[in-house]
Amino acid sequence: MMSILKNKDSKARQEMELTLRQREILNFIQHFIVEQGYPPTIREIATHFGIDYRAALDHLRALEKKGSLARSSKSRGIQLFRPLTNIRHVPVVGRVTAGPPLEAVENMEGTIPIPEEWAKGSGLFIVRVEREGMSMVPTILPHDYLVIKQGSVVEEGAIGLVMLDGEVTVKRIFREGDSFLLKSDNPAMLPIEVRKGEKNLRILGKVVGIAYRKL
Repeated sequence: MMSILKNKDSKARQEMELTLRQREILNFIQHFIVEQGYPPTIREIATHFGIDYRAALDHLRALEKKGSLARSSKSRGIQLFRPLTNIRHVPVVGRVTAGPPLEAVENMEGTIPIPEEWAKGSGLFIVRVEREGMSMVPTILPHDYLVIKQGSVVEEGAIGLVMLDGEVTVKRIFREGDSFLLKSDNPAMLPIEVRKGEKNLRILGKVVGIAYRKL
């Protein structure tokens, strides 16, 4: 029993050490298997992420070394160690920009399958960043699908989905006395100061992850 627990703890630590790109690739492989019924080839992974074959292979080797997957010599020889049954379908409810505010779109556009351990709790939904959204680059890119944890409380400096005067945007949220400061990760974009009583600001939720990135 002790050896089993130790092995699980070791795998958990290894998964915590994954880079953002490695998590994105692991997520893409899981999506691909769920939708197609078989794993992608290395070239399909490279094409999806806009990288060359060697770079995709290096990422897979790193994931294999960290215990996230195994590979064989076959073209579609990727095997995930993560159970494929633990999938949660999170609703996609609209599109936003990560730049100037965009009018809110609340119509449901379908669902995206997310590994359950990456989408825990209730009140989760997904929004897609429009192509014009450049203010959160490089953290968030145009066409990213963001997982949002619904709620009005967001930690200082965390990325939140906010409604400002009836329009929706994605920014880092800071508090300065009675005011809010909405900041971009792109240094070329100016922050938005929201003084109490001047504008109608509503925090819709916190960005807890990138569900899907299409480059």
